[in-house]
Amino acid sequence: MDQVIKVLSLEDVAEHAELIRREISKAYPDVQWRHASDEASFRESFRELQPDIILADYSLPGFDGLAALALIKKTDPDIPFVFVSGAIGEDLAIETLKKGATDYVLKHRLERLAPAIDRAMREAGERRARKEAEAALRRAYDEMEQKVQQRTAELRESQQRFEGIFASAMDAIVTIDAEKNIRLFNDAAGTVFRCEAQTVIGQPLDPFLTQPLAKLVIGLIQELQTSTTSRKYIYNPEGLNAVRADGEEFPLEATISRTEVAGELLYTLILRDIAERMKEEQQIRQLQLQKNYLESEMKSAENQNDMIGVSRPMKEVYKNVEKVAGTDSTVLINGETGTGKELVARAIHKASERSDKVMIKVNCAALPANLIESELFGHEKGAFTGAIARKIGRFEMADSGTIFLDEVGEFPLDLQAKLLRVLQEGEFERLGGQSTHKVNVRVIAATNRNLAEEVAANNFRADLFYRLNVFPLLLPALRERDGDVPLLAAYFMQKYAGRMKKNLSAISQAALFALKSYNWPGNVRELENVIERAVILSDGAELELGSWFQPLNHSVGTNGFQTLEEVEREYIERILEETNWKVSGDGGAAGILGMHRSTLESRMKKLGISRSR
Repeated sequence: MDQVIKVLSLEDVAEHAELIRREISKAYPDVQWRHASDEASFRESFRELQPDIILADYSLPGFDGLAALALIKKTDPDIPFVFVSGAIGEDLAIETLKKGATDYVLKHRLERLAPAIDRAMREAGERRARKEAEAALRRAYDEMEQKVQQRTAELRESQQRFEGIFASAMDAIVTIDAEKNIRLFNDAAGTVFRCEAQTVIGQPLDPFLTQPLAKLVIGLIQELQTSTTSRKYIYNPEGLNAVRADGEEFPLEATISRTEVAGELLYTLILRDIAERMKEEQQIRQLQLQKNYLESEMKSAENQNDMIGVSRPMKEVYKNVEKVAGTDSTVLINGETGTGKELVARAIHKASERSDKVMIKVNCAALPANLIESELFGHEKGAFTGAIARKIGRFEMADSGTIFLDEVGEFPLDLQAKLLRVLQEGEFERLGGQSTHKVNVRVIAATNRNLAEEVAANNFRADLFYRLNVFPLLLPALRERDGDVPLLAAYFMQKYAGRMKKNLSAISQAALFALKSYNWPGNVRELENVIERAVILSDGAELELGSWFQPLNHSVGTNGFQTLEEVEREYIERILEETNWKVSGDGGAAGILGMHRSTLESRMKKLGISRSR
């Protein structure tokens, strides 16, 4: 056994103690051993060693094994205690077990000691686990009991408040006889009809009734008088008016019931003034209409803030987003780096029926290949080195919502089959697990790669591509969005000027010309970074670019323009020069360009960019 245990031995014969230590060392080579021969050394060794198990001789002069056992049971009753004695009879052995000993071993049978220790340690561990579980249950019970008491108190308080409100808002109660003369008239009735009870008792009810209500009351009284059933009350919902003592009409709902007192039939009307309620309902309807309008306005404003642009390509994007958002279809967003693929994904999610659920983003390029399966699908405890607990994956987190797979073209080929399965069947297994988990997830993917070419090059599964490409959505590069650069520049200027508390109200004509003349290989992300820098450096009321902004030379070649590849090569080289050829990490070219390190290295290789150039 390679387990390290700490053993405290109480033995007055040193030779016996050494024999016991050697026997234990056979099974536990790394045993931590302390030997005590009297009470003082036993107490000191126990305090210093904090042993996992105690071995004790039964018979010792002055301080014997039973005394040590009694001491330990008071100090720490969970520590295993094994007697190791030269001669102990059955009666004594039973006595030691009754007093709390774990086991006993005879000195001439020391080969039984290691199994006894192993068994005692195991049982002690099980006892500790049970106690911890019981303690946890007690804590949970106490917490639940506290919550129940708190909830009971809250319910009692709520009931008291309700009863108080009800008592202070009691309905009007009016009792009349068959001639419609008032017999009883409560305080609430006086409030409703605006008169004192003593002024109306014995008087006809007619002054308080409109003609339709009077006709209804007469009919209800007649119906109750002639009713052959056990029906003793009639409820009349809203729709009728009564008259207050000052002549004001008001809407009400009423219940009329029949009772017999001393042989006389009486009729009790319970009247509820619903004028305030109808007014409040009207106000609620109005507020609801206002709320719906404001929500519509806020939604429109949010969409404008999320995606800015009035160019024809962007209008096509808006139209496609609106069409696909209401479905559960998979969307594949294609576009160069920095074109706003995540913004489009969020716009689709916001406009979908899953908008009240979460959208989980996964950057497939940023996850290490050896961890991406665990991140997406989760893992069970012990699935691999370092998996000390179960982990829920991103797909489970996104259940009932949306998952956004950014840079899906970087997804490892060997895991694409598992991704395909969860897209098609909605099921997967955690890494290291056996059970199948079902999820209901809407998938939006994005890439700056041409996946059709990746399929042809055997870098991407064709079936996965077809499954992702249900609704392809192409985002235009910024150079293709005529007229959008000024809008975006103004938006970013206001955004960063507000953050930096700068009073910038416009973009200078020179700066605007420079911005519109540039072809923006880094797209909207690059434009945002340029504007942020310009806001920092601008001192006046107008945004200025200054000499630091030097767009690449476009007037080369026979047609007067550079090719896209030439522009890209020049731009990447310029960024690399500014970062002293630092590719990744903080302040590296990959971060500035908004690319993953491997993507940038791939582009450098394709464009023939090296430091020796």
